[in-house]
Amino acid sequence: MADGESPPWAELVPDIVREIGRHLLCEIDRHHADGLCRSWRDALLQLRPPPPPLPRLVLPEADGPAFYCRLPPHPFVLPPAALRARCFGSYNGAWIFQAVDQAANHVLLNLITHQQLNLPNLIRFPSFRLPGLTFDFEVAFVAATLSSQPTDQGCVGASIIGFKRRPLNPRHIAFWRMGDEAFSQSIESRWIDEELELDVVDLLYSGHGAGAFLFLTRGENILVFRQPIFPLGDMQTTVLYFERRGDDDDDDGRPVHDRYLVESRGKLLMVVRLGDREPGRLPTTTFRVFEREDELFNNYWTKLPDLGGRMLFVGRGCSRSYEAADGYPGMEGVYFLDDRSFHDPMVVYKDAAQRRYPCSDNGRWSGAPPPAEVERCFPEQGPSNYSPPVWILP
Repeated sequence: MADGESPPWAELVPDIVREIGRHLLCEIDRHHADGLCRSWRDALLQLRPPPPPLPRLVLPEADGPAFYCRLPPHPFVLPPAALRARCFGSYNGAWIFQAVDQAANHVLLNLITHQQLNLPNLIRFPSFRLPGLTFDFEVAFVAATLSSQPTDQGCVGASIIGFKRRPLNPRHIAFWRMGDEAFSQSIESRWIDEELELDVVDLLYSGHGAGAFLFLTRGENILVFRQPIFPLGDMQTTVLYFERRGDDDDDDGRPVHDRYLVESRGKLLMVVRLGDREPGRLPTTTFRVFEREDELFNNYWTKLPDLGGRMLFVGRGCSRSYEAADGYPGMEGVYFLDDRSFHDPMVVYKDAAQRRYPCSDNGRWSGAPPPAEVERCFPEQGPSNYSPPVWILP
């Protein structure tokens, strides 16, 4: 193409350019299309605003992470230290939780501005025998979430953590304020009564009322920690016990791999991830979605007959709900990523040569009978030696 000559795509009629633009749901793709030439920019300005952005999947590829809306990949620039950091969650506004050194140097990184905020790496226990003396123990974040934007005054973080000295011990719940160098207290996530199965498997911040952190347990009960969280000694804590679900036969003997909490349309949902009875296949085969119902002092998980146009993106501490009616026709479903490494407390302490984060079990469950299918709508990916996949939340 000679200097000063218009590119051939600049000659496309505006109607064709706008039709192309209607299929560009990702704001990154829209931005690139705007920059092709002035005629495209003018034509695309006449379109309605794009639908609200959706989470993107970050896959830890060999050369560094790349994110996917669905396809194709979008590479992005990260600070050198963050390129091979372990990701353990995300928050609205393109914030991502990372452990730069696998089990240490925990930070919160903004992928747009590259602002980095330090997180606690220690938990500090007071000595009961010698007043004024404290003992520090190294911890590793497993999952985390926030009460608000991390730059807001009064932002509080909640996390599931493990201890470096005793990684096989039950994990703990811990809270911090932005700027804290150490956790000052933690709560063992597996409580004394084993029958209640209170091992924590997910967490969520609910903004209803004064706000509260909710922790889902393996027994499908919920631990509630109401604001204000600090001072910790005054924090109000309750347990919501749920009646046992009566739909076990409907699971057709499939093993339950994971459970997630997500708020949708003012209701609290639990998303149950089921696997395959046959070994050797990718673990996720279907999902069940339940809504919390309460009557007097009893709580129930009621199974939803369908998704009702919802798009549920599930991940520990970062599950979100969107509406297909807001510009995403035919895209309802449960979107999931491979977080099997959550169940391996030793992975962060292994050498890079032995460290394996599974990254292949990502996709979308259509939720539309009969029968609902799992679509592998993201690229196949082998295991990573530095991070599991993670969502970027818009």
